[in-house]
Amino acid sequence: MERGTAEQSRMALRTTQEVPGERDVLDARELLRQPVQVVAGKGGAGRTTLALGLALRSAQDGARTLLLEVDPPESATRMLGTYSASAHPREVENRLWVCCMTPQAALQEYALQVLKYQILYRLVFENQLVRYLLRSIPALAEFTMLGKMWWHATQDRRPDGALKYERIILDAPATGHAITFLSVARVVADVSPPGIMKSQAEQMAQMVERAVLHVVAVPEEMPVNEGLELLSAIPSRLKIRPGLAIINRVHPPVIYSGTSFWDEKLGCGPSSLAPYAWVAQRLRQRAVRERAHYERFITASARPWLMVPEVPRMKSERERIQRVALTLDQALTRGGG
Repeated sequence: MERGTAEQSRMALRTTQEVPGERDVLDARELLRQPVQVVAGKGGAGRTTLALGLALRSAQDGARTLLLEVDPPESATRMLGTYSASAHPREVENRLWVCCMTPQAALQEYALQVLKYQILYRLVFENQLVRYLLRSIPALAEFTMLGKMWWHATQDRRPDGALKYERIILDAPATGHAITFLSVARVVADVSPPGIMKSQAEQMAQMVERAVLHVVAVPEEMPVNEGLELLSAIPSRLKIRPGLAIINRVHPPVIYSGTSFWDEKLGCGPSSLAPYAWVAQRLRQRAVRERAHYERFITASARPWLMVPEVPRMKSERERIQRVALTLDQALTRGGG
């Protein structure tokens, strides 16, 4: 193994264990106390896992928490090993509710709020021609699901008058769809004539503008690029407050440097050790690549950040989510120097 490559690997393995500084930790705690939070990023970056981990941590911290999913391919309820996904909030853990939003169910709820009676909804919205016309309206699905989110965040109350949910976490769709989803209310509010549609769209847009957006990326080129693209859209299109930069699935250092064992004994040892030397070299190269990507994400995002290590396969998804929640909690109780 070349000396330069070994030295780069040692640097990467040292920084893999870095933790956020005290200022980042304090800012992260404040952001995670916000009443409406959105988790977004490239597909496959672990958005649902992180959103569920944040929601579970929030509930275990004592806040009544609602996790909203936007028609996800993998439901949080399945990951928890509990009830099947529902279009209405369902309590799956103490102080944790989950709701899987779908365009059809959200449209029905919105229409019933306006028409008040189920029979009128059936006469109007279950008409084949009306349904065909509705499908042709751009971003109607996003608008109605955002309206459902607004309802739970601002109007859904307990018998004592308090909001039913103290904290709402949205597991948003992938980057491009998320930008449409989060910007549609402001577009509708700006172009609609005075009336109920404009009024409700304005309230929905204000909810989005008060929320915070956490961007998730794994330490690879494309997820980091999409995460930075999402952050760059905030000033011009989204009008949402930027939240945390979360680097997910960072591999812990397996091969530690600082000793001549790996460089000399394996690299220059008998041929029987050659496969182990090859594995050690590949692990170091992976650490170097990951470091380059997550440092670029942290630096370019200029946001408080958290790093979540790769969680090994466990007996159940529920156990894995609990491990993620614990990791997040540990990251928020320490500060680096």
